[in-house]
Amino acid sequence: MRAIDYARELFKFIDMDNPPVVFDDILDKFNIKVFYDDFDNIDGIALKSPKLGIIVINRNLSFVRQRFTIAHELGHLVMPHRGEYYICYTGRNKVMERTANRFAAELLMPKPMVVKLLKKYSTNRDFQIDVVAHILQVSKSALYARLRELNIKRSAPFA
Repeated sequence: MRAIDYARELFKFIDMDNPPVVFDDILDKFNIKVFYDDFDNIDGIALKSPKLGIIVINRNLSFVRQRFTIAHELGHLVMPHRGEYYICYTGRNKVMERTANRFAAELLMPKPMVVKLLKKYSTNRDFQIDVVAHILQVSKSALYARLRELNIKRSAPFA
């Protein structure tokens, strides 16, 4: 399965009509605990055991970056990545990291949710991305990347 397929498997735990995506039910389902700590040059750490998952997030990151990092680390835990722990350094760009990023983008910004919000705020083109990013609780750069990935052009009507 692809990273986006693993993320889509979790959509059953997400209220698609009421963004942003809330992690509580997903984390409970997989018995994953989230903690926050101070790190230098580390966004997050994921630890996996047969019965428990632990995610530790750098508390010094912005709120939206923390959310993306939680989703990214969750990807490491639910996808069949090799290893028992994952340390995600700022700027690291390996295959597993890119896969976890795709998982996080799919989970935080599901296409149906993104399209619905873009339609809803289509009359305010100047602030559309700001508003949609705020509602989804993601960064504008993450939303722009997601729109490119989904091949959604803002100037075109949304289907």
